Amino acid sequence: MTTSEEDWNEQDSKDFIRYGEYFVPERAAQADVIASVIPAPPAGARILDLCCGQGRLSAALLEAFPEAEVVGLDISTTMLDTAGRELARYGDRFRTERFDLAAGDWRKRDEAPWAVVSSLAVHHLDGAGKQQLFADVHAMLRPGGALVLADLVEATGPLGHELARRMWDDAVREQSAAAGVGEAYEKFHELEWSHYHYPDPLDRPSPLGDQLNWLRDAGFTHVDAYWMKAGHAVFGGIKQEGPTA
Repeated sequence: MTTSEEDWNEQDSKDFIRYGEYFVPERAAQADVIASVIPAPPAGARILDLCCGQGRLSAALLEAFPEAEVVGLDISTTMLDTAGRELARYGDRFRTERFDLAAGDWRKRDEAPWAVVSSLAVHHLDGAGKQQLFADVHAMLRPGGALVLADLVEATGPLGHELARRMWDDAVREQSAAAGVGEAYEKFHELEWSHYHYPDPLDRPSPLGDQLNWLRDAGFTHVDAYWMKAGHAVFGGIKQEGPTA
């Protein structure tokens, strides 16, 4: 989930590795939704996991698609090293790559990916940056492939903002208590993790409706929101296959 050195440092990575299971609402459910909406890839197809963090989403995809490969991209060496160790059991089906999400160099690939996914990262781009990313990923993808994001989204009014704030807080409290790690809830506030509690100019979430429209503008079809809770949403679209000869 690491985007740029401006937004993140290695201590942030260590904190997220320790507490991410408690800070993210229904993290495993989000990964399952992402895997469920990606069309079944052909053998040997490649999936890019942008800002892969410690590799939890990458692992879910490797399990769901046993004939696919996953490339985990991140700017944090701590995250990349952790993902490499934790996913070593997948052999050459998983590899890592250091990148900056906002940069353009990684968006040209020797092999077109079947899917591009990301969790809790794209909200660090502003609206124009998201629109450019969606267009670039659409151009990059193989026909029939997908872009699916799990990300923080902005509420469009005070009622939605307050509901997202309360639900996120409740989710972290409940997940921490269920695991017997009460310190995680305390850390959630100590680290000022919640956008809805502690606005940070480096967080630039956009309304979900805007992002769905930007996906359509980029050329994606079957654009939809698949899951939403506590200001977090899973959404995406498909790159339509071209006409057959």
